[in-house]
Amino acid sequence: MSWLTAFGRGEDLPAGHLQPIDAELGPQMAERLARHVAEAFHDRVRRWQEAFSRDQQLLLAQPERAMTVLPVVLADARKRLGPLVAFTVHSGLPSELRTSVADALRETISSAQRSLEDSVREAPVALRNAVRQNSLEPALTRPAAAPSPAGPARGRRVILD
Repeated sequence: MSWLTAFGRGEDLPAGHLQPIDAELGPQMAERLARHVAEAFHDRVRRWQEAFSRDQQLLLAQPERAMTVLPVVLADARKRLGPLVAFTVHSGLPSELRTSVADALRETISSAQRSLEDSVREAPVALRNAVRQNSLEPALTRPAAAPSPAGPARGRRVILD
């Protein structure tokens, strides 16, 4: 559980040791772990949203600098999405949970992109184009490869520690 707590706080610890949530755990333990996974994921998404909102407010507060700063701010936002995207494809998560968190992340990013585009609707064409050219959504189509558990566990088994 400590790995999930750290992930929810925004820490990116190595995930190679994590074992799959599977039927071997029993239905109650698997359900409990799935709840913890969902909570950690949503905590991390909320942190991303808060940081993105702060960045967006900074852009809007200084429109004269927006053209210069926008590509950097959006590149940083896409970079912060990397661990979330990798989490959505982690082979240790049950398929239905991976789908659920991936759908939630996709909706969050689409909503953030729409919000950003709406905020520059009345801005000069160059800024509107810059927002579209630096879209957040490509971060969802280039997931980092999630580490796969390496064969059967030896000794103590760590389950989403």
